[in-house]
Amino acid sequence: MTEYKAVPQLSAEEQKLMDRAQVDRTFLTDKELKKQVTAIRNTIKNEEIRLRKEYPWLKHQNAISLVFFLGSVVSMIAIAYLYLQRILHWSLAVPLLAIPGSILHELEHDIIHNLYFKSKKWVQHLMFCVIWAVKLSIPPWVRKVLHLRHHIYSGQKEDAEERLIGTGLPFFYMRWLIQMDTFLTVLLLKDVEHDNKDVIKKEKLILVSSPTVIPFSVTLHLFWNYLRLLNGWTFTAYDPALYLPLSMWPYVRDVAILMVLPNMLRQCCLNMIASYCHYYGDIPENSVFYQNQILDHWLLWPIQLFCFNFGATHIIHHYIPNQPFYLRQMLAQKTLEVMVQNGVRKNDLAVIFRDNRYYDKDDSRRGKTLDELTAGDNLSNSSDSDDGDH
Repeated sequence: MTEYKAVPQLSAEEQKLMDRAQVDRTFLTDKELKKQVTAIRNTIKNEEIRLRKEYPWLKHQNAISLVFFLGSVVSMIAIAYLYLQRILHWSLAVPLLAIPGSILHELEHDIIHNLYFKSKKWVQHLMFCVIWAVKLSIPPWVRKVLHLRHHIYSGQKEDAEERLIGTGLPFFYMRWLIQMDTFLTVLLLKDVEHDNKDVIKKEKLILVSSPTVIPFSVTLHLFWNYLRLLNGWTFTAYDPALYLPLSMWPYVRDVAILMVLPNMLRQCCLNMIASYCHYYGDIPENSVFYQNQILDHWLLWPIQLFCFNFGATHIIHHYIPNQPFYLRQMLAQKTLEVMVQNGVRKNDLAVIFRDNRYYDKDDSRRGKTLDELTAGDNLSNSSDSDDGDH
């Protein structure tokens, strides 16, 4: 990757076509979007070339990944030690632990795309094991299958990964609960399995996830019930919280603060941003242009902090999947400018109330291309013309 690529500019006619599609609430075809997609992809590639020339150390991807990995693990150990020594208050320990956790999540994602240690799979598996234990989520090997499928079916019912974090669900309590508690994903498994029978087996997914997801959920619910007990929020004399031994409270509290609450904070922020930066349910298949939006509104920065600025950079990954997460951050500024110039949506917060649809859910024209609408108009005009001749 040494030569810069040409970045095409939209003509006035092509810009009119895009504007009309927005007004008519229709989708352009891949052919009509070819120049926009090429401009965006070439900008990303050009920025990567520029950065790699300017910073030669970027070629050491394996070493960089190890620095991030070891730095995150060591920092989490240090934060845990300071908390256990009562030097660090729990209200600081929880967010401080969530930040390196978000870096480990990005590393897991990059390993899924085989960006580090391609010839040393044992290193990838070792990193996967540590990340799995830290994140207390589904196994990375399972997530690999779901994530690579996400790139093929993004925005469709076959996109199991996005659906399992609530994408497409109404803005209501079910979506909120699923985004906070990984275990509650089981409530969606039946429907997701129905549309993804080749990769999703409900019982198998629950079984392979149980070593981490069950301890996560059990600790969370014990923690909540201890809080109810200690604060007098119990109901009747038969409330289960009344039977919890007080001698176990310090252990449950510390495990919850060091493992469960940081992951809840990180997962909730990531799931919220990830689900709303994707469109779902009405977009054309395999059209990278309509799969994502840019989410970088200043109101979202407290959330972005715990998911490594996911909302502003994930769309870049859809266009060029084989770039490490830190490189996406470095080339984001120029790339996002070009994306907006070429019609990519930015901070479309109303997507929350459209349940991830690109257009309104009740629009009869939803999902149609301009060609299809025009064909209908032409047919109508032809019919009127025939009536007039007769």
